[in-house]
Amino acid sequence: MIARLLRLALHQRLVSILIGVLLVGLGVWAFSQLSIEAYPDISDTQVVVVAQYPGHAAEEIEQQVSVPVERALNSVPGVIARRSRTIFGLSVVELTFEYGTNDYFARQVVLEKLRDATLPDGVAHCPSTTKAHRPIAPC
Repeated sequence: MIARLLRLALHQRLVSILIGVLLVGLGVWAFSQLSIEAYPDISDTQVVVVAQYPGHAAEEIEQQVSVPVERALNSVPGVIARRSRTIFGLSVVELTFEYGTNDYFARQVVLEKLRDATLPDGVAHCPSTTKAHRPIAPC
């Protein structure tokens, strides 16, 4: 089988050279289309909602800010994990989305759902979309 293939390649040199040039050309084209990143980003899309309520204890912020924000964001589609932290004057709610979710879609859905949250006066909230803990769109 191999001997027959070698004989064919030697007798049909022009065809062999054209096939070789075609393969090299396809390889160069494929290499030029390949995106190369020094540090590829394999993390899921996250949306972080940071709400500031200055001068209030963590328990008050948990009851008046964190819980209403979490309730408003319960129906966000594609969420695989929810996490919240509350400290003095600050509430942080993190939503992690399924792999492949568009960053801007996730942020838009969270912004739409946040309108439904009933928060006390003086609460400033700022959702930001992150990819590997780097802000994409600051508020």
